[in-house]
Amino acid sequence: MGSTRHSTANTAAPGFEIRIPGWFRKDYVRLAAFALIAASLVWKGSLFARGYFFGDDFNFVARASEQGFGFDYLTSSYGPKLLPVGFAVAWVVTRLGVYDWTLAWAALLALQAATSFAVYRMLRTIFGARAGIVLPLAFYLFTPLTLPGLLWWAAGLESVPLQLAIALALTSHVLWVRTGRLPHAVAACCWLVLGFASYFLKAAVAIPLLALLVTLAYEGGRPALRHAVPLWTAYAAVFIPCAVLYAARADTSDQPVVVPPLDDSLLFLGRLLGRTYPSVAVGGPGGWLGGLADPTALVQVVAVALLLGFALFTIVRRPGAWRAWAILVAYLVLVDYLPVLLGRGTFELQALEPRYLADAALATALCAAFATLTDTGERAAIGRLAPVVGLLTGAFLVASFLSGETYAGGFEAQRVKAETYMNTARATLAALPPTTDLYPQRLPTDVLVYAGVGEANLSTHILSPLAPPALRERMRHPRPSATPKMLDPQGRLTGFHVCCGYIVPDQGTRCFPASGGAITIAFGSSGDPEVGGFHYLDGVAGTATVQVGDVAFDVPIGAGDGSAYFPLEEKGSALVVKPNPPLTQLCVNAAVLGAAGPSS
Repeated sequence: MGSTRHSTANTAAPGFEIRIPGWFRKDYVRLAAFALIAASLVWKGSLFARGYFFGDDFNFVARASEQGFGFDYLTSSYGPKLLPVGFAVAWVVTRLGVYDWTLAWAALLALQAATSFAVYRMLRTIFGARAGIVLPLAFYLFTPLTLPGLLWWAAGLESVPLQLAIALALTSHVLWVRTGRLPHAVAACCWLVLGFASYFLKAAVAIPLLALLVTLAYEGGRPALRHAVPLWTAYAAVFIPCAVLYAARADTSDQPVVVPPLDDSLLFLGRLLGRTYPSVAVGGPGGWLGGLADPTALVQVVAVALLLGFALFTIVRRPGAWRAWAILVAYLVLVDYLPVLLGRGTFELQALEPRYLADAALATALCAAFATLTDTGERAAIGRLAPVVGLLTGAFLVASFLSGETYAGGFEAQRVKAETYMNTARATLAALPPTTDLYPQRLPTDVLVYAGVGEANLSTHILSPLAPPALRERMRHPRPSATPKMLDPQGRLTGFHVCCGYIVPDQGTRCFPASGGAITIAFGSSGDPEVGGFHYLDGVAGTATVQVGDVAFDVPIGAGDGSAYFPLEEKGSALVVKPNPPLTQLCVNAAVLGAAGPSS
């Protein structure tokens, strides 16, 4: 009797298997780059999760909630800036979830992921699949230069798409210079448009400058530049209409462009590029004062010494490396210093804000790569210097991690307050009847910090997106009311009071005098967001017409004693009250004008 043998290999239960492509497993540079990118995203995501909307973030959400997705919304100015890409992202995120921080930071982190891969592709395209590109990539991924401009959502919507456009545009430009293929030229022009739509003022200088300098210094010099005349002509054709649109739509009335005096300009230069840039670039600054870099003198000296020492070392080893550092200096001055100086140069402390230097991380990584990877002999050099490189890289990563933790931790308590307030306000508004009269109010300073003045800091703008549709419209267009309401500092419903212009009749007079059926009260309105009102005695149910300046509107009058309040944004020197019908007697015994606030 025979026997049958069964192969266990053929009878094993099928299992789930992930096959990694051989080209990926054999490409250790790609594997290392992807691992670094993944680690950086995990790190930045952990910092994001501890944050919340801040400052201009509220304005971005409110604008997206108030306006439809169209040309006017996308090209409306935000001071001297046009930010169509950032506005588009804000609009989509807001439509998916109003003040949903998880959704907001996930969208921005996805943009950062795309940018990180684009920077890797740029380095690999220019320098090839060489181990040396891993270090400049790691610098870009982990330097704290990018954190303040990333973790602040509104700033990230400006800076991250710009960095993405720079990396993609430069990659396509270099590919066209090398191959002359039309698709690369078309792609370069498209990425240029993306840059203009991300942050016109910086992209208009950054992308052409890097493309020009890289072509002259490393991609064939003047012959290559002459060969690229058709591409530069295409760039000009793209630039001109974008510049015309920017000039037509930008508004500098709130943020005027001013050239500061020479001593102020030099002070700003020293602080931005001599203090903030070096200390933050190498992993610092070691200390933060809110969002401002606050390095000690020792950190500043060490940072400058490290950067200068590295630059001199590369120049000694490769004489042509000076061109890379010249490119970086030109970039820092023309892209990151001059535009900020013209808009912020009169506020010297803003030279300590690293968010203005976020794109410099990409330029620094690129120039460092040019200074060290312009020939194929770096492998031996890296092998000899491996202990030093490893030590410095480890120190940089540790310092960057600590710096990021300190930066995020410095805002954590304030952002917990803001999130608690907004969540309470959301619940309060959801429970209110749609006929509730919620009057405009300035939100607590520990919520918005510095979202702006006027409309940008009012509940009608910031909180209305949280309300149901009917109440939302009533908040944005508040009506005269006898019993207006507000939210208290915790976001709960309360009454209100007006501070501080209280007006009463002359002593011994019960009511303000009427003439021709109208009561006129001296009433100095500045046109700022205010609340006006008056108290009356023995009223007859009906209405009265109130006029301030050239604006008139009706207010309800109840029977007996009562009050009538109304939002006021018109200039005027008098309050005129006319009962309806005109012959009706109305005794107004007090009037008030001022800033409204919660009663508790």
